[in-house]
Amino acid sequence: MSAMELACPVCDAPLEEAGRTSRCRLCEGAWISEDVLVAILEQRASTLVDLPWEPRQDKPRPCAGCKAEMQTVNLGSVQLDRCPAHGVWFDADELAALLKQAKAFTTKEMAAVSEPKHGLLGKLAKLFGG
Repeated sequence: MSAMELACPVCDAPLEEAGRTSRCRLCEGAWISEDVLVAILEQRASTLVDLPWEPRQDKPRPCAGCKAEMQTVNLGSVQLDRCPAHGVWFDADELAALLKQAKAFTTKEMAAVSEPKHGLLGKLAKLFGG
């Protein structure tokens, strides 16, 4: 994707590389590939995460890469724009808001391990007062 010129979905300005994201200097939005977003959230939550995208109805924006209409979605309480092939658009304060919710996206498998109720882990938890 580095060969693809990225343009801001809001103001069409060229995006500039900023660490693992691409940023718009004009509106301060951020473009992040989905695999990088998962890695950032997993690092923040200190466990595996699963992103429960919830569709919403809103005016679609163009993808920063391919220019196709993005999906309008909610992730937790944050409203985002998503191109499944290229990435996720965050308006100025949305990434910070999403990072505060990182633990809400832990996978069901990890939640089961951290709160065992059945099987050997559940018996051990009861034995040791868990």
